[in-house]
Amino acid sequence: MANKNVLNIIEYFSFRIWLACFSLLPRFLSRSFLLFLFWSVGYCVGIRKNIAKKQLQKVFPDKSAGEVNSIIKNLYREMALTVMDEYLTSDDALFGKCAIQGKEHVTEALSLGRGAILATAHFGNWEAARILPKAGIPLSVVAKPQRNKLFDAYTNSIRERSGVKVINMRRGLRDIVHQLKEGRLVAILMDQNAGKSGLIMDFMGYPASHWKGVAKLSLRYKVPIVPGFARRLKDNTIVFEFLPYTLHEELDDTEDNVMFILSGVNQRVEAQIRKYPEQWFWVHKRWKHVYSMFG
Repeated sequence: MANKNVLNIIEYFSFRIWLACFSLLPRFLSRSFLLFLFWSVGYCVGIRKNIAKKQLQKVFPDKSAGEVNSIIKNLYREMALTVMDEYLTSDDALFGKCAIQGKEHVTEALSLGRGAILATAHFGNWEAARILPKAGIPLSVVAKPQRNKLFDAYTNSIRERSGVKVINMRRGLRDIVHQLKEGRLVAILMDQNAGKSGLIMDFMGYPASHWKGVAKLSLRYKVPIVPGFARRLKDNTIVFEFLPYTLHEELDDTEDNVMFILSGVNQRVEAQIRKYPEQWFWVHKRWKHVYSMFG
């Protein structure tokens, strides 16, 4: 345990020193270096590149090798720019390069007085959602704690400094319900692998394990679900696109209805991925434990 704590301290302060050095550079230099780093180490050396490639080939069998490689290159570019936005960009500067579409859907859902669930995904710069309180959207986010507690606390402090509230995924349900009762929009990533305890359903043409929580919360507490995504444009603008909310007050909390709700939300997520495949986090093993794309 002592060795692990020492390692965490070394990792954390090494990162903070690296961050301090980057912050001293002109912005175009730090941006260029990050892009080069993620291209050379991520794409050229190939950290999780094969995972992304095999998953893309399965989901999009009609795409050429060149098209798949182009998507993967854009994936690592997006990762570099996300790091830039998260750790080297002030909230005001980030807010200044964001646009919001469909805010009326969030307003309408919250007007019901039950809070609302933001159903989103590892898509574009999802971490940029930290600036949404600046646009008058009371956002809470469900986040999985990182292994290094020091790093986790630092990242959460960045997420929270403009008014976002972070909910520890391991203490999820009680805190989520509390935040909903406060009339907040609670963001939950819909594309996370739920392992053996999840509901097995189709995702992008292959069976995957899904968390039931979003559907069960909506059914049990009659909470609306607002699909929303943070898409990066070629000019580096980040567009938050909110879609019309779904709410089925007539349905009870049953396994069939959970599947029905999740299927509807999945269709929204899948449509975004198919339309903008370069924006999704293909290095994540979405089908792990259920379907092997590597055997």
